Amino acid sequence: MIRHTGSVLALAVLLAVPAREAAAHPRLVKAVPAADSRAAVAPKEIVLTFNEALTLALSRITLTDAKQQAVPLDTLRAAPDDPKTLMARVTGALAPGRYTVKWQAAGADGHPMRGELTFVIDPATPGVNATPSPAAGRGA
Repeated sequence: MIRHTGSVLALAVLLAVPAREAAAHPRLVKAVPAADSRAAVAPKEIVLTFNEALTLALSRITLTDAKQQAVPLDTLRAAPDDPKTLMARVTGALAPGRYTVKWQAAGADGHPMRGELTFVIDPATPGVNATPSPAAGRGA
């Protein structure tokens, strides 16, 4: 019985370690524009908020149009007083269509996580602007 209890305890410890390590990686919790959103007006800025503070030097945001052409963004920065939020001002023109935001974010452990989300600019969308939503986008 003691041997069995020790095996169960050892297995529990082994299973808990990867879960704790996975929880230590950044996870996207909010995005502006929101994943799968439609807006009549193009966003002026891409804003991504994660569940933990980020290492800016190891983080990136890119924006591409439906033809996979890069859309220029200003220098990536952390939000004032919020090391969990990445921001990049859109400096290129955004025509109506589908856009993809790809991101890489690294937390304190330096391990980069990646993900992407899409949004659509559609002038026919009445009164809708790009707005945040919780748990937006796909992350890896």
